[in-house]
Amino acid sequence: MSCYYLATLTDFRTDLFHGLFEWHRPGTGPAHLVTRSAAPREVPDPQTGRPLKVETVEISERAVCPACTQFGGGGYVSFEADLRLAFACPSCRKLVWIAGA
Repeated sequence: MSCYYLATLTDFRTDLFHGLFEWHRPGTGPAHLVTRSAAPREVPDPQTGRPLKVETVEISERAVCPACTQFGGGGYVSFEADLRLAFACPSCRKLVWIAGA
């Protein structure tokens, strides 16, 4: 196994954010997210574990992560019959749940 092979494995990940987004780290610049056509239609509720149906998945180039306060791009997820949103942060690599109104 060469160093080049190991470097490419860490530059692209789909296991973060329950598979809703692809995480990319370019050679230079900040990490960013890309939506996935093969994204799951359900993700587990972080409190109960019950499946939540995904309504929308969107990428924003201008956002602030509620967890790490990093300014930059990120992804938003909304759910059917649930007022919460989830924010996917490419900097801290977390799916942060935001209480609904």
